[in-house]
Amino acid sequence: MVGALPAVLVLFFAAAAASGGPTPPPVSVQATSRGAPPDWAVLQRKLISDMNAAARVYWRAFTHRGGTLRRGGKPDDDYESFANWSLFYALGGEEWVFERALEAWNGITRQWQARGRLREEFVRHDDMLHLSEGYAGFQYFGLADPSIPENIDRSRRFAGFYLGEDPEAPNYDPNLRLVRSPLTGSAGPLFHLEAQYLLDYGHASLSPLVEKLEPGWHEDPARRARIQKLFDEVVLRGDVPMNLAVTGLVTNAFLYTGEEKYRRWVLDYVEAWMERIRANGGVIPDNVGLSGKIGEYRHGQWWGGFFGWSGRYSVEMIFNALVTAAECAHLLSGEPRYLELLRSQVDALLSRAIVTADGDLLVPYKVGPEGWEDYRPLEPHILSHLWHASLDPADWARLERVREGNKHGPHAYAYADSPEPPAPGAERWRPDGTLADWTHVRDDFSHRNQNRYNEAPHLMYLAGRNPDWPVRILRAEYAQMLRALERIRSGAFEHPWRSQTVTEQNPVFTNGLAQMTTGSPFPSFNGGLLRAHVRHFDPDRRRPGLPEDVAALVERVEGSRVILSLVNVNPLADRRLLVQAGAFGEHRFTEVRCGACDPPARSIDSRHLLVELPAGSRIRLELGLKRYTEQPSYAQPWTAP
Repeated sequence: MVGALPAVLVLFFAAAAASGGPTPPPVSVQATSRGAPPDWAVLQRKLISDMNAAARVYWRAFTHRGGTLRRGGKPDDDYESFANWSLFYALGGEEWVFERALEAWNGITRQWQARGRLREEFVRHDDMLHLSEGYAGFQYFGLADPSIPENIDRSRRFAGFYLGEDPEAPNYDPNLRLVRSPLTGSAGPLFHLEAQYLLDYGHASLSPLVEKLEPGWHEDPARRARIQKLFDEVVLRGDVPMNLAVTGLVTNAFLYTGEEKYRRWVLDYVEAWMERIRANGGVIPDNVGLSGKIGEYRHGQWWGGFFGWSGRYSVEMIFNALVTAAECAHLLSGEPRYLELLRSQVDALLSRAIVTADGDLLVPYKVGPEGWEDYRPLEPHILSHLWHASLDPADWARLERVREGNKHGPHAYAYADSPEPPAPGAERWRPDGTLADWTHVRDDFSHRNQNRYNEAPHLMYLAGRNPDWPVRILRAEYAQMLRALERIRSGAFEHPWRSQTVTEQNPVFTNGLAQMTTGSPFPSFNGGLLRAHVRHFDPDRRRPGLPEDVAALVERVEGSRVILSLVNVNPLADRRLLVQAGAFGEHRFTEVRCGACDPPARSIDSRHLLVELPAGSRIRLELGLKRYTEQPSYAQPWTAP
């Protein structure tokens, strides 16, 4: 054996067992196979090591002592500059990276609080697209260290802005279960905002009251005033689907505290939207008035709202929020029925699909006066999240239908990727002459959210159709890291969206690492939490993430089974790690089987498995799972849940 169980774990598991707690001492298995490590394991450890070093280069280039930024943009973009550093630490990055993530978050918060944009350390007013983007990094703090008192307090306070706990932030109507405006925050709902940008860029409409604005409408003061008044009355009053992304922030508070009020709020709010879908004939409406009536300020028209079905990024905005809300409700309840929030809308689009003469399956992305329009390929990451949550063969069949009908490129939003207002028809999807390839790994993204385009090759690997994916995704992220470092060295990089210039030079990439080591899909960019099938901890250093020299690869994910390969690339030192069932301990292991280990098969009834890896060893584990049987929590294995 590698050695005795670490004392801290002996004490914890013994105490849990003695008190009748649900966590017995973990089963232990030991690898017995030794040999040269596979290429993916060596490259994975190389990438982690080099990103640890690259993070220091980025930190020196863009921060002052204390964590404030040398160059800022907007609150959400500034927070995004370090958003994935805590996740990187939770996957196995060094502790210095996490400490700097905390320092940067505090520094950026002080900067914006001093400028008046924050109250109680939270943005005063913004739409949930930008709020949920900005606070995704804050939510990763719980994965890294759930014991920090000020972050626990913040999680309560931030969620409280939507639970009616702060009289200065009446964002939510608990009787009607609706968020009162598309613009909310620590200072409550906002019912006035400059209209020109949102109308000109196609993020909101005044339909059917005004179907089309004439060019230069804002140059006439009287016309501008009339349109502004109409915008405030029609667009900014009431609830919109994008607000579903706030469920991530409230779920974050539950994972810290376990308090029932947070679970209840998420489930109530998701159920309200599920009821609205049923009342609207199976399609989610994009505007709900302050009385709870669909289309209240649009003569009953259910589409046309803020970031809604007529918007420039309609499906992206709506479905990112749907993914977050469905996953959070499913996680907190363990009830698969909440996945219908997402599945029903996938089916709503697929039921309206067309097949072009070239064989492309396209679904409508928008609704206008003439009905459904703007047909494009359905993005794989939407279906990926649905399948990862359910592991239902019927959801895989939906995914296969989309894959088989995806004949040609480009991706859905290839013609909607400019910071300038679109010309009429300029962003209509059209084949570009390339063949669609769900095994291809990309490394040429212009924005981090585009990492979702690498969902398809990961899915094909899990299906056994893309065997080279592990090495190719690591090489892609290594190339992205090198590109970021070159941008820093040049000192000349400027992103088309100027406020994202700093964040797009961040050399830390976590998408491929999370996919490989935990089996997770790319977290929803709008409030999404890590949706891992397994997660790893270092029992000897008492921290989350892979231990030093250990590489991990989730090879298969099935309804009640995960196949996980682990490698100790160090030829001289023994290692061990704890494997947890689920990102938040929401699952439970039932058995472990392995071909080259001692013993080869054992029954388990625990959230955790201790794996002992002698120097130069490797092991392939078949792990039986009962899914969504435990209360999810940020608690780490040595912290009683």
